[in-house]
Amino acid sequence: MVSLSQRMRKLQTKLLAIRLGPGAVVLPKEVKRIHLRFAPKINGGHMGPRRFWRQELIRLKYHNPAVAMTVDRDIEQTDPATMSVHFAPEDASQTSGSATASSAPSTQTERVETINMKNYTNSEILDALVQLTKAYPVEPTPEEREELAKLEEQRRKSEKDSKLSQEVRARVKREKELLEQARGDVATQAA
Repeated sequence: MVSLSQRMRKLQTKLLAIRLGPGAVVLPKEVKRIHLRFAPKINGGHMGPRRFWRQELIRLKYHNPAVAMTVDRDIEQTDPATMSVHFAPEDASQTSGSATASSAPSTQTERVETINMKNYTNSEILDALVQLTKAYPVEPTPEEREELAKLEEQRRKSEKDSKLSQEVRARVKREKELLEQARGDVATQAA
């Protein structure tokens, strides 16, 4: 069984990976919704969108909980993989604050920008999203940097210990094989 400290270290690494890394960006308040459309299988240029969904979208949602993010994976392999970014109407803040019961409803609609994701890598898709929305990356705090350094040091120490352990196990196995061989030789000579 894996020790408690190893499990905690693995959990801390995963939590830091969600808070930091590619996709850890804060979107502007104008972004109201992000919708991804790609095929369920990776062939035909749909691997980048799938990786974006699996890796970067987690961090995007963590840092932007108010932005609705939906995924449609039921399209055909030949259809284009797209990301639709829905922006709030430019005068939404002005009309929503001054609207009264007697005034007519606003005819402003949200602006939708589309990014073609087919045949692009997940990092290229993220770069296109950041450029389109003018999002800014989340920088690690000094405590997070310190925690990253500790985890990296523990990982290196763990690798070193694992290598030593493998060498010891290999030596014990070899000694056991030599002992079995010697016992076999003695048994054949006695007979």
